[in-house]
Amino acid sequence: MGMKKWLAIIFSVLAILLVGIVLVIYALSNSSQAKDKTGKEENKEVITIHSDNPFITNLKDSNSYLKVDISIEIEDPREAELLKKNMYKMRDAVIKILRNVSEDDMKRSDIQESIKNQIKQDLKEKLKIDTITGIYFNEFVVQ
Repeated sequence: MGMKKWLAIIFSVLAILLVGIVLVIYALSNSSQAKDKTGKEENKEVITIHSDNPFITNLKDSNSYLKVDISIEIEDPREAELLKKNMYKMRDAVIKILRNVSEDDMKRSDIQESIKNQIKQDLKEKLKIDTITGIYFNEFVVQ
């Protein structure tokens, strides 16, 4: 082989290595750390609050019962503490929402999402909790 072919092979290998190194450095510099709009690292902790007892109530205008067990995720530790201290208010709000669900409502495909939204809105209004990231049903039984 001629000298020109060797130089072409060497430059090609070096170019590929250089591109690979740049991609690795880029991937490492943009690791899984989230950044907010100001460029500062954002370290959001999600706290899960769970009531020790499930919610059991009758359906509106019915002899059927609804048993629900929920967990609530909150980002702000202060709001999580507020919810823990006011668990009785949260339970009261959830029971009021569940008591207004009828058997016909239970047939809707979006009823669980609707209940989650109502709970989130009610806790936002009554307890001023704005950082709820999720409401999850651990149990949802109609009998």
